[in-house]
Amino acid sequence: MNHHWFIFNQKNEILLDGSGVPFMENAPVECPEGNHIFEFGENSFCFLYNGDAPQGFSFLWLRKANSKLSPEVWYKAAKASELVYFDSVYRFCPQCGGKMEISSPISKKCVSCGNEIWPRINPAIIVLIYRGKDEILLSHAHNFKGTFYGLTAGFLETGESLEECVVREVMEETSLKIKNLRYFASQPWPYPSQEMFGFFAEYESGEIHIQEEEIADCRWFNRNALPEIPPHPSMARKLIDYWLDHREEF
Repeated sequence: MNHHWFIFNQKNEILLDGSGVPFMENAPVECPEGNHIFEFGENSFCFLYNGDAPQGFSFLWLRKANSKLSPEVWYKAAKASELVYFDSVYRFCPQCGGKMEISSPISKKCVSCGNEIWPRINPAIIVLIYRGKDEILLSHAHNFKGTFYGLTAGFLETGESLEECVVREVMEETSLKIKNLRYFASQPWPYPSQEMFGFFAEYESGEIHIQEEEIADCRWFNRNALPEIPPHPSMARKLIDYWLDHREEF
């Protein structure tokens, strides 16, 4: 019986063949000693591989692999990526230091004390800020891998609601005040283990003063003169595309 094999290296690159994710009876490479094979979904397996790609295969950064995979397979790959990251980080019990073994398709248990843990998910917000019907705020962060401009984003802090996080991140990164905040959608984002919560917000007041340690440039752009924007399947692109296609709502 054939299975999908979602195999990753330490760079969060996925192993592909000419058809995409390998679909075969046995894995095209051996799972290294100390790593675990997770079975998840229907006929899907994943593990972390430490070697080079074998002949006929290649590694590709997961974000770029989107163009070679169907949406269904890409989201499976996203889950697989988070599982292999979880396996690589939690090799030993954080309570007693004992060895961790697979307990369920999405958890590991300590062989010494029985402590069971699940993959940690880091909630983050991303917000499209609009001004009038035709302008949005776009920025280029220092950590962007490319020349595109994206949206304001950041991680949720302890004791903070998602809405409070949006307001704080916008103020910290741009010094702007916003209003009419509304939720759009969420998305798993495996870089390495995030859950993105997308919002729209209307500009209220203030002048742009960027947080220079994180942001290289930030400005207002007209819908008819946008710079290079984030690619699919990112939440940033989903928000921007929705704003472009639903002018009457803003």
